[in-house]
Amino acid sequence: MKVATRTLAFRKTAACPASATLLSFRANSLSATMAIDIKQHLERCDFCNAELPLLAHHQPAVGRRPKAPEIPINLRILAESILGHKEAQKTQKS
Repeated sequence: MKVATRTLAFRKTAACPASATLLSFRANSLSATMAIDIKQHLERCDFCNAELPLLAHHQPAVGRRPKAPEIPINLRILAESILGHKEAQKTQKS
């Protein structure tokens, strides 16, 4: 088990690979060069080392698109009234 050796903030940085790239690394579907780069990154990044085991629980959505949550009716009425008001103002200015 790797022990944290740095006192820097525990966070993902611009140098960290995207989660999708780490998933590809886990699935051994990266090019050899890219896999080496990720291995080297993992040797020095505590955050990505913590993220990688969590990605083991990732279940890709197969054959379905994520469904957007329903907007609560009160919020929908408010949004439509605001948007309708702005649309009416545009029409009056034209």
